[in-house]
Amino acid sequence: MTTSLVISFRECLEMLLVIVPLLAYVSKIGRKDLSKYIYYGSFSGVILSIVTGVLIFNQVKALDFAIQKIFEGSIMLFLSTLILYSIILMKKQKKQITINSPNTVNVKTTSYSLFILAFLTIFRESLEITLFTLPYVASSAFSIISGIALGVIAAIAFMYVIYKTSLKLSIDLIFNILTIILIVIGSVIFGEGLTKLLPSIGSALEKGAMLIYGIPTLYIFVKSMLKEYIKKQE
Repeated sequence: MTTSLVISFRECLEMLLVIVPLLAYVSKIGRKDLSKYIYYGSFSGVILSIVTGVLIFNQVKALDFAIQKIFEGSIMLFLSTLILYSIILMKKQKKQITINSPNTVNVKTTSYSLFILAFLTIFRESLEITLFTLPYVASSAFSIISGIALGVIAAIAFMYVIYKTSLKLSIDLIFNILTIILIVIGSVIFGEGLTKLLPSIGSALEKGAMLIYGIPTLYIFVKSMLKEYIKKQE
């Protein structure tokens, strides 16, 4: 449950960091009629991501047991690489919630552009949640679904508080904490993925793989975070 909760909270928060300012912006410029296209795009993104996840899951179930393990292991290695890419290589831009500022929205105010932006944002993040949780659904479906639900509710509650209090809040700290948790999750996924692909490696090598993945990644991230902190103090 912890993994799905953290993943869904983080991804849902990223969705809301786009959707909420969009809704606030069309309201601020007196075009509330355009908000329906944001909702349409968001709803379409969720539906398509669920359909995609179901199709992938059904295809996996149709495979032989040995091939399922290979598929799940490959997905886990891919996801651990995705975490590494997003943390180390991408070095995501700082997240700044400025709900009431029109400058936070850099998009042409048309029904088409609002629909597409909302759709792509929701679909991409929802699909990431699906891919992260897919390898565990068969063994603990209730736990996974509960974790996702709690993560989504927590993200919505967080954004609701920010929106209602009209705060301009930098959430660097929250994303840094979530990133560190993701590094731990990535380490576990990496080790489990290798075990599924190579069942003979044993638990000792699985733990070693976790450390090989986790320690350098955590070191690089913390070093980068400290550099940013030092720059702010100068």
